[in-house]
Amino acid sequence: MLVLPVSVFSALNYLQEDITNDTTWTIQDSPVYIYGNITVKNGATLTIMSGVEVYFMLVEGDGGFREGSELYIADGKLIAEGTQLLPVIFTSGGDIRSDGDWGCIAVEDDSVVNLNHCVIEYAKAGLIFWNLSSMSEMASSVNYCRIYHSSEVGILFYNSSPTINFNSIKNNRYGIQTQGLSSPTVNYNDICSNYSYNFRNLSGLNQDATSNWWGTTNINEIEANIYDYYDNHNYGVVDYTPFLESSYFNEGGIGDKSLGWLRSIFVP
Repeated sequence: MLVLPVSVFSALNYLQEDITNDTTWTIQDSPVYIYGNITVKNGATLTIMSGVEVYFMLVEGDGGFREGSELYIADGKLIAEGTQLLPVIFTSGGDIRSDGDWGCIAVEDDSVVNLNHCVIEYAKAGLIFWNLSSMSEMASSVNYCRIYHSSEVGILFYNSSPTINFNSIKNNRYGIQTQGLSSPTVNYNDICSNYSYNFRNLSGLNQDATSNWWGTTNINEIEANIYDYYDNHNYGVVDYTPFLESSYFNEGGIGDKSLGWLRSIFVP
């Protein structure tokens, strides 16, 4: 049973229906409240402009990729174009925000997502790439985003290998998790301060995670927060060298950062 808070009836810009035509949310539409699972389909494009705040309200029994309100790109495109000063914010609609308040943003198959200067926080899985086609992998991008406070994982890749650059992925249970035939390119990000592992590779493929900041330059500490072949021989290696020696992400800004010393990894 879908359970909605009483406050739903007082919201002005609330969404409970799928998006089947090209739609743009501007700052005049903000905030937008999402109740349950909202799907972008039929080839539609949802464009979200800078400064828009999207609140995922607390629901139960909705199904989907995860329990809780979700934005699901099933047959369409999501474009969220924030700026450093006015990011697009995807967050919990709870009065007191907690990790895992809502489900996820998920993109599947031939769908495309382009996120720039966004904040994704308090989800179960902030962003899920699921069975992306090669066209979607090449067309999708996530840049200059902050993905925080996910109760399960910041970004999950399942049979999907897009490129993820210039993001801050912190304070999640797992920062990044790869599964199936996934080998995303993950460079120039801050991936640190996640509770269990910063990078968890559950794929049999090796992962390119070079040129990231791991919160430290101590190799033992970096390795302790990466789960890969050296923890379970069924999985591939996470290649993290060379690594950055300081943060590359500064609240949306980037700069030249020196690379850590190369470490030889003997891939089985």
